[in-house]
Amino acid sequence: MSSYVTKTNPATLGIGIGDILKYEATPLTRVSVTAPANTKAGALVDYPLRTKPLVALTDEADGKVVVQPHNCIINLDHVSEAAIATALGSTEQAPKDVDDLIEQGDSFGIVYVGTPKA
Repeated sequence: MSSYVTKTNPATLGIGIGDILKYEATPLTRVSVTAPANTKAGALVDYPLRTKPLVALTDEADGKVVVQPHNCIINLDHVSEAAIATALGSTEQAPKDVDDLIEQGDSFGIVYVGTPKA
């Protein structure tokens, strides 16, 4: 009689688009933008048409990530407060935080929900 030994290799999947993007008016307005190597989903990347950062929905592949620049709801649970401050150009004299990100998204129909990681 042989004993059965399970050979499992549990792996944790990364965050998917649905973890970050909670709603969008249409997926047709998603855009690929250039991003630094090894950029992960949830990082803030520059959107060249606005010179304002947007949340990357995918990991970097071939130097690009996907962003949704219009009419959507973005969950900030996977974004760090430090990344937001850095992307917005925060300084000691002029600190920037999640409220500034929320304000800049309002004019483009982007609603940010959730609490960024500390």
